[in-house]
Amino acid sequence: MSSRTMLGKASTLVGAAAALTIAASGIATASTTISPAAATPVTATSSGLSFVTTGGLELYCTSVSGSGTTPAAPGNVNSGTGGININIASVGLSGCDLEGVPATITTSGSWALNVNADSGSPMGSIKIPNGGAHVVAGSCVIDVTASTAGPVPYNNTTHTVTANNTGTVNFTSNGGSASCPAAGAGTAKMTGALKFNSTPGITVTP
Repeated sequence: MSSRTMLGKASTLVGAAAALTIAASGIATASTTISPAAATPVTATSSGLSFVTTGGLELYCTSVSGSGTTPAAPGNVNSGTGGININIASVGLSGCDLEGVPATITTSGSWALNVNADSGSPMGSIKIPNGGAHVVAGSCVIDVTASTAGPVPYNNTTHTVTANNTGTVNFTSNGGSASCPAAGAGTAKMTGALKFNSTPGITVTP
C-alpha cells in the first residue's frame, strides 16, 4: 500500500472522528435552565393578542392575563431536549371581538409556556390544551383544540414572548355567520406579545 493511500485513509479516519466529536458535543449542549432556581410566582399579561384565521377573519382581545409558578429545583433544569413547561392557570381573555362582533371567551385547562434553549438561544412556545378556549360571538361558536403557537424568541431582558403571524392555533367552528370562520376545523395564526412578570425576572439559558 502506498504512503499516499495510507495517508488518505488516516485523514478519513481523523475526519470521521472529528465529525463524531462535533455531533456528540452538539447533543450534549441541548439543555435548558430556568433561573432563578426556585418556585417563582409568575403573572402573564398581554396588552393585545390577535388570532387571524386562514380565511382572514380576526379575533382580537385587548387584554390577556394568567398566573403560574416556575418549577423548583431540580425541575428548573432539563439536561435533554424539549425545554421546560411553566404552567399558566386561570387564563383570562377580555375586551374581545370577532370582526367587530363582541366575543366572550371562556378558558379551561392548564395553558403553558414552554421555554427551551435547545438551539443555544432562548425560545418560547405557548401551549393550549384541547378545549382550552370556548368563543361565542353572536351566533358564531368556536372551540380551540390542542395547539402549540411557536417557537419564537424569548427575550431574557424584557421577559416576553413575541408572536408575529406565527404558530398554529387549531379550532372548530359552527360557521354561524358571515363574520364567522367556515364550519368545521380551521387554523389561525397568533400575533402579540405575552409578558411574564416575576421578581426577579425569569431567564432562560442553555
